[in-house]
Amino acid sequence: MPPVTLGNGGFGTQATGGFDNFDRANSGDLGPDWTNQAGAIGITGNRAQGITNVSMFTLNGVNDNYATSTMSAKVDNGNAGLAYVALVAGFADTSNNVFVKLQDNNFDSLMDRVFFYYGNNGGSWGSTTYYYDLAVPTATATIHLSFDNGGDRAVFMVENDTSGNTETFYGDNLLSVAGGLGTGFGMGTYGTCFADDYTVNDGGAQMSLSASGAPGGSMTFDISGATPGTGVALMWAYALGNYIIPNGFPCAGTELGIAQPKGWVILNSDAAGNASYTRFIPPGARGLVHCQALDLSSCGLSNVLSL
Repeated sequence: MPPVTLGNGGFGTQATGGFDNFDRANSGDLGPDWTNQAGAIGITGNRAQGITNVSMFTLNGVNDNYATSTMSAKVDNGNAGLAYVALVAGFADTSNNVFVKLQDNNFDSLMDRVFFYYGNNGGSWGSTTYYYDLAVPTATATIHLSFDNGGDRAVFMVENDTSGNTETFYGDNLLSVAGGLGTGFGMGTYGTCFADDYTVNDGGAQMSLSASGAPGGSMTFDISGATPGTGVALMWAYALGNYIIPNGFPCAGTELGIAQPKGWVILNSDAAGNASYTRFIPPGARGLVHCQALDLSSCGLSNVLSL
């Protein structure tokens, strides 16, 4: 398991956002932009789907102060039996995170109960009320997690597709445990339910990194969505991870989606925010090298590109 950001009381300094619509081939995991923290979540029919129970994945390269962040996802039970989808904020490790879930609590394929937990399905953090029942159970919904009162209260909204109404629930006294929180984000599942359109902080202003060609020949790396007319670092490493840029370097404190970079090149984005880099890539890079771009002005990150 790659290292995670610990401590900080959940109050990070690098504001980032992320989005995943899972529109890619069926898979037994979520791909290189995610880290498996527990169990297994895969992709089925362009949606994330739980594979094993009590599973949790975190989104690489996205870390922020939980207290000022927002999250959302679409959920579909799709399962007769105990099932849930949870939004995870303030992730430090599987035992220390804000974990708020919408659950089918009576095994009838309808989501009917909300729980405010600390840790991966870990139990109440001491909120005055830690679970609530929906007015109308539903198989599908859009769920939202945010925070108010300086991070002391979690606010969970359920856009109920069955009733057409939005219900709002609260978990308080969160500051009593916030000292153990980190700055990561993710989601959890139980059963074979689905999640889609996972969003943190409105998706952020994420750059896009793509490539043409293949290892063993010339490859061109294309970056779009950068700040116009600024420096962009194209970095590469030999593993996925959660490397945090240390003090003394540009964008110190930013959490990457790759391990410690083994090299980088500084490019200049044009007036449209695009940059390009072409070079020969040895054949041995296939399956070994993972790349990510960093906007040196906004400190925004691109997706991770695995060769």
